[in-house]
Amino acid sequence: MRAIIGTILGLLRWLGALALRLLTPWRWFRRRQPAAAPASAVAQAEEDWPEMPRIGKPGSATDEQVEALMELRVVPAPPCRDLHDYSAEEAQAILDAIAFARAVTAQVTGGEDEDAPPEALTALLNELLAETLADAELRAFALRWAKSGAPTPIRENTTFEKARAVVLRHWQPHEAPAST
Repeated sequence: MRAIIGTILGLLRWLGALALRLLTPWRWFRRRQPAAAPASAVAQAEEDWPEMPRIGKPGSATDEQVEALMELRVVPAPPCRDLHDYSAEEAQAILDAIAFARAVTAQVTGGEDEDAPPEALTALLNELLAETLADAELRAFALRWAKSGAPTPIRENTTFEKARAVVLRHWQPHEAPAST
């Protein structure tokens, strides 16, 4: 009888240990709520990146505009979740601002931007694009430039100097070799 009770108790201990081992991973892999970022950090991140004001009727971007934005690998910015959420005016402003940013960069760097590492050039163009779309005066200048047929070189004035300043934050002109 003691042998049977000992066997049963041993079996129960073994089953208990097995059950504990089987349930332990569930405790480890429980879905946990991610730690929320402090409200001040979120507010600071939103303040760091300028925003373009909404214009036109949301969702009215044409298929051609959306395809052009996709080819340029534009990622929609909040509150838009999809490129189709932009208005036709917003989509055109983004396309014109991209062309303007590329032209300004080429003009300021003297064409040296073509040899830049892709990450550096992308960071430069992203910041210039954000600044162009967020600044009303610079955005109007870029849109007028695009509507006038995108002449090069771009007329340099105080508004152009804002764009030049953004480029020069990322770009250090090469020094000409000293002649001896």
